Amino acid sequence: MLLSGHALAGAQSPQSYAENKQWRKLLHYPADAAKPGYITSESFYLSANGRRDPLAELRATIEAFYQEKDPANPGQQHGQCRFPARFKLITEHVDLSSFGKLPAVNCQDYQHWRQQADIHSLSVVFASGYMGNPASMYGHLFLKLNRGGSQKSDLLNTSLNYGAIVPEQENPVVYVLRGIFGGYDAGYSDQQFYRHHHNYGDVELRDMWEYKLNLSSDDVDLLAAHIWEVLGNKFDYYFIDENCAFHIAKLLELVLTEPLIANDSLWVIPSAVAKGLEQASYRGNPLLENITFIPSRESVLHDYYRQLTPEQKAIAGELINNEFDFANKNYRQLAVKEQKIIVETLFQYQNVIKQKQTDASVLKANTRKLMRERLKLPPGRAIAKGGNSEKKAPHLGMKPSKYSFGLADIDGSKQYLTSGFRMTYFDDLSSSVARNPFANLEMLDVEFITDDNNTRLLKLDLIDLDSLHTPGVPWRDENPYAWSVRAGYEALNYACLDCGIYFIEGDIGKSYRFGKNSLAYGMLGGKAFAGDRDDVTVSGKLGLLTSLGSKAKMKLELQQAARLNLSQSYRHRFYTEINYQFAPDWELRFLLERSASTLVGLKMNYYWGF
Repeated sequence: MLLSGHALAGAQSPQSYAENKQWRKLLHYPADAAKPGYITSESFYLSANGRRDPLAELRATIEAFYQEKDPANPGQQHGQCRFPARFKLITEHVDLSSFGKLPAVNCQDYQHWRQQADIHSLSVVFASGYMGNPASMYGHLFLKLNRGGSQKSDLLNTSLNYGAIVPEQENPVVYVLRGIFGGYDAGYSDQQFYRHHHNYGDVELRDMWEYKLNLSSDDVDLLAAHIWEVLGNKFDYYFIDENCAFHIAKLLELVLTEPLIANDSLWVIPSAVAKGLEQASYRGNPLLENITFIPSRESVLHDYYRQLTPEQKAIAGELINNEFDFANKNYRQLAVKEQKIIVETLFQYQNVIKQKQTDASVLKANTRKLMRERLKLPPGRAIAKGGNSEKKAPHLGMKPSKYSFGLADIDGSKQYLTSGFRMTYFDDLSSSVARNPFANLEMLDVEFITDDNNTRLLKLDLIDLDSLHTPGVPWRDENPYAWSVRAGYEALNYACLDCGIYFIEGDIGKSYRFGKNSLAYGMLGGKAFAGDRDDVTVSGKLGLLTSLGSKAKMKLELQQAARLNLSQSYRHRFYTEINYQFAPDWELRFLLERSASTLVGLKMNYYWGF
């Protein structure tokens, strides 16, 4: 059978349709028409100039649709099968009457993939930041292609991931540098959702949020067809902008009239796309249908732990300390339901510590004891997932980029204007919504200081990272190390603003959390610097980070540094900063820093995003 090539009502000429925005999106062209398409695989563009010329690619695509299948090469996919999304749009919108009748082609591979995936709706999944991997500190986005019918297992849904193609055992420093400067290929890949659920939620212990999209069945069909087109094709990977968040957003924009992220974005992070999804509209309605929290195993354990009574917590601790000896007298005296609650909680405990403990034989033995005990108890769940009200979806967090301006006084005798810019993401005095409250993750933080005569660069932090506190696992007497890393350029001190140094510094230590919003810490570290002064120093610091109500935070820090051989001490440094968030995107900060000189500052921060 041949498909008709007659003109549909409202059909456009190839010349006219080639400038259609949706056609350009289908070819992954940037908004800037002078730039080539993002896909670097030659096979994706059928025209020799198809990466730049939408009309040439449209004509080459139409020609491919009319070709007869080559019986001498049955393994070669026909144009209609390679590009089902192009086929759908072209046959709906382009006048093909002058080309004749389209051949009917049986696209077995594509139809098999569609039947296996059974795609009825789409969701964007956000995996929270992971400090154990430099590329994952900002979080990660991927698509979940949902099957039809409530009886289908969610874990068996197909998922679509975008990521760099990285060699195994790649050096982390090389990985970061190549990722920033475009040293990797990247691409989309599909696999079942349970693999991502296991990797992020069970192994890396990262929470996820599912943003289900409210799309028509026709647009779901178009996106599914286009996903087939891009699978296996390569892109250039850039960690800062052309990353997972960027290309997941651009894929979805195929069926949206407005971009999820600005076309002129210089950097893109996953939380910015999450904000775009929450704010986007689709055919006059919100794009989002609902948002679902998918807790990691560690979050589930903390949820279960909160539901235990003090007696149940104590008995569970006794069982852990005695290698799961269920002959324990206190345990045996409990009602059966309470025994079930403790056993179910201990299963979650085992699931978490197997990611943190290397002695597999002990873990397996204790898990077998748990299983035997559970089989003795009546069936049915005794403890419910109560949710975690402290966990907030990423779109609720503050915007990532910052402008600042303010006033500064040095030694009570000289006044300055200050101004600054930070690319991303948050510091440890920022709002704690949708992030770790005791962490700092900043890239490209620049500050200038200006007097009547000139403007000087006060600092340029390329990176400023710290993780002062990570919640421990219940019943384990552990306190993970606090650490920090910072590198860049800064004035040597406030007494000599023209004396600059390039530096790298790091600290490691311990912290103690007291109350819900307060943390004390002590750290030892070192700093190497070169410029107007060259030196290597060691230092110790004590600090306090606490909340002052719902909108204010304070940080106090005392540091003493000395030369590496301890032959000379530097002046001690006292630092305090108070932050008050008076509007969703605005902060007022007071700063006092005393060392060789004393600086008092007041500045305003404005947060924004693309």
